[in-house]
Amino acid sequence: MNHFSRGVEVKSWKRWTIFWVVLAFGPQQLLAEEWHRYGVSKTGQQQAKPEMVTDAELALWGIVDGCLNSRLVHYFYVLNSHAAVLELAGGKKVLMRFHGDCQGVEQYGFVHTAQNDKFCADSHSIRVLQTGDRCKVESLEPYP
Repeated sequence: MNHFSRGVEVKSWKRWTIFWVVLAFGPQQLLAEEWHRYGVSKTGQQQAKPEMVTDAELALWGIVDGCLNSRLVHYFYVLNSHAAVLELAGGKKVLMRFHGDCQGVEQYGFVHTAQNDKFCADSHSIRVLQTGDRCKVESLEPYP
């Protein structure tokens, strides 16, 4: 388990539906280093994205056609209101960026329902716990 966050492992309620629940909290100074590594500043503003990766490189992280097999996700945590990290089976990590500012996700965490075991950028969203606000997923990117 990460030293500055707590999450709930993925549980499959039905074959075609998986719920992810994340509760993340911790000291801001510990998160600052993680934010920098993910291209997100301490103020929450996204920095320039890393160079484009090939489809073959994305496939190594389980990302095919902008979608991730949700069964690969074991754990994840929120970095800030712009991004979360998904930890996959085998130890690889994927950065999930949100479109714009996802208010409340740092304080309350979020839930996501994947259909057909897929979670796709630009077509799926997460729901912030407590507020019910929805935040669209902008991209899924490998985290080195």
